[in-house]
Amino acid sequence: MLKYTINFLLAFALVALPLKAMANGWQLDNDSSRLSFGSIKKTSVGESHYFPNLKGSVSAEGKAQIEIELSSVQTGIDIRDERLKEHVFKVASWPQATLTMDVDIASLIALKSGEMMILEDVDTNVSIAGATSEITSSIVVTRLSPTRIVVQPDLIVMLDAEDFNLEVGVEVLRELADLSSVSTVVPVNYRFVFERLK
Repeated sequence: MLKYTINFLLAFALVALPLKAMANGWQLDNDSSRLSFGSIKKTSVGESHYFPNLKGSVSAEGKAQIEIELSSVQTGIDIRDERLKEHVFKVASWPQATLTMDVDIASLIALKSGEMMILEDVDTNVSIAGATSEITSSIVVTRLSPTRIVVQPDLIVMLDAEDFNLEVGVEVLRELADLSSVSTVVPVNYRFVFERLK
């Protein structure tokens, strides 16, 4: 009887180990992560921009949240950065944008280092300047090591500034830069690397 009890406890420990590894959740590694977006002006001129300051976590229950420091925006042109912060993002009132989604923790537990999976139809709530819109997309999760995962979009995500009431600010930018057009539809890409909390 003692032998069977010991074997049962050993088997239980082996099953519970990965669950315990997930119990404390995950924290975003800002240095390894990146959120970038594109802009199209004058019909056919495309440019890439990004936010270097990100914070985020995934709880033990699978609640993921990313905070984007909007004042950290980098477009390569200082005056454009300032205009974006003032007229589009309105950072004085809304310094951060947030992304929230539910992650399939059970599937994450099953991943081994080097393995990846695609989560289909993930609903992500995006909040910018006081407005929130839900985006549905597929995401790719890769287990880099026992303590690191990376989350990326399966396809480029397209956001429309009008969904967040930002079109007025975009128009102000167009006028200040004396451009014939600036698209309100913005392609977004990201790489979120998470480190397991101990």
